[in-house]
Amino acid sequence: MTAPDQALLDRAHAVVAAWNALDYDALRELVHEDVTVVHQNRGVGAQGREKMFATIDAMGKAFPDRSIGKTTRWAVSGRTVFRETVWQGTAAVDVPGFGKAGEHCSLNVASLMTFGDDGRLVEWCDYG
Repeated sequence: MTAPDQALLDRAHAVVAAWNALDYDALRELVHEDVTVVHQNRGVGAQGREKMFATIDAMGKAFPDRSIGKTTRWAVSGRTVFRETVWQGTAAVDVPGFGKAGEHCSLNVASLMTFGDDGRLVEWCDYG
């Protein structure tokens, strides 16, 4: 593992930790204002940091205990971290195609997290 690869993985972990903690101050420092966030298989997407925050808020209402788990496998290519993890949470309301209220849901997720030259996240694309 090279130092630049480890640095990008550490940066990805910092974004995930801030997302899990709903730490918008930290996310403002870690995420570019024009970030693109997409969950390919769930029809969720946002363009821009503030819309990303709105998406996080909506997800938090549907899954109050939601969390992104530890990285189980990863690789780096250029400025992109490829990360495998498990997303999980308990549905507070019925979420069509995903879970019923009270049901614990989990997804194996592959994430591509691309960072700009300034070290901020510019794209977060999930599959799972």
